[in-house]
Amino acid sequence: MFHSFTQILEGRKPEKFTYPFCYTPHAWARQAVSEVVAELERRRVPLIPSGKMFGVLVVETDGAGEIGFLAAFSGSGMDDDGYFVPSIYTLLAGAIPKGREESKRLQDYIFSQYRMLNAKGEERDLLDIFATTPLRYPPSGSGDCCAPKLLQYAFRHALTPLCMAEFWWGESPRDEVRHHLHYYPACMGRCKPILGWMLQGLAVDDNPLERVNADLEEQLRVVYDDEWLMVVDKPSGMLSVPGRSDVPCVADIVKKRMTISVLPVHRLDMFTSGLQILVKGADMQSSLQRLFEGRQVQKRYVALLDGVVEADSGEIRLPLSSDYLNRPRQRVDYGHGKTAVTRYEVVWRREGRTLVNLFPHTGRTHQLRVHCASREGLGCPIVGDALYGTPAERLCLQAQELTFRHPITNAPIHICLDTLPF
Repeated sequence: MFHSFTQILEGRKPEKFTYPFCYTPHAWARQAVSEVVAELERRRVPLIPSGKMFGVLVVETDGAGEIGFLAAFSGSGMDDDGYFVPSIYTLLAGAIPKGREESKRLQDYIFSQYRMLNAKGEERDLLDIFATTPLRYPPSGSGDCCAPKLLQYAFRHALTPLCMAEFWWGESPRDEVRHHLHYYPACMGRCKPILGWMLQGLAVDDNPLERVNADLEEQLRVVYDDEWLMVVDKPSGMLSVPGRSDVPCVADIVKKRMTISVLPVHRLDMFTSGLQILVKGADMQSSLQRLFEGRQVQKRYVALLDGVVEADSGEIRLPLSSDYLNRPRQRVDYGHGKTAVTRYEVVWRREGRTLVNLFPHTGRTHQLRVHCASREGLGCPIVGDALYGTPAERLCLQAQELTFRHPITNAPIHICLDTLPF
């Protein structure tokens, strides 16, 4: 299972282990991925129609200090001759009894056999790990994702984890946005509770989304202000509304700078830049929210897409719902998703990229990002979209134009940013 690198490693040894839910792969992890990809190509593994996640874990041997890597795939369904680490627990064929009550007891037994190690050498089974989470019970497939498999094997064999990465092999499923050979974080629903336990005893990178960037505060600009409301130009990387962490949001920064309290009326994704409306009082907040609900606020976004959109204009209708096991990702859901409609217009096409204007008629979470990236939408992810495309320096999406009538004066308000930050 331990594989030596076939090339000399570039760069320095990681100082801390990868934060698995938001990361830029370390050079050593990228090199390990290239070797696994070469192995898959050597075996002529087809591009799986519904795709599969693969993962690598760069490790150091105890004592000898040799650097190598482990490889794994999520779930089952692949024949293997020992190149990949095995499943943590394998159910013997024919052991599944009939009847709902018997099946529940069997499932409890299986989860109890997934005894997950952490870096301290301690063990807990999946039932115990999930007992204190909102789910209360392990979701189907828990323990069979790449990261838990890799860490379990490393701890069992006295290997020290240094860094990791996961990548997609194959086509994108219809209801998810995945791209062949793109890197992805570990899933939240199944893996976050497990990895929260397994990584105890390791020095792990901080969550990059919770790092406070003081320079961003200076980039926040007020572009409209009266006694009832204001409109700001939010930089990419700043929270538009309060989050779960202590990272300051737009309202916090406005209060600090201008000593006034404001309330958000709508939100922009953290990495989306552009125009956001804030109000000076709860009554005004209700008035503006009614305008949004009545679709009386016209919004135009500009996005740079990774790929060429052939049609000059059109409309995307793809219902969306939350991927509850992989938040904050959204998925196309024809059965239970909420209606999501976006109109688009191509501005230009250059060197394999497309600049588009996007006009959302609904305001679903990640609507523009999924509508652009999904193969049933434009099939071209927004440049820099770490969730649905490829990470880059920033997400190339800007809320550029707002048009609405002032709830108090009834005067037309039209605000348009004249430059793009990407």
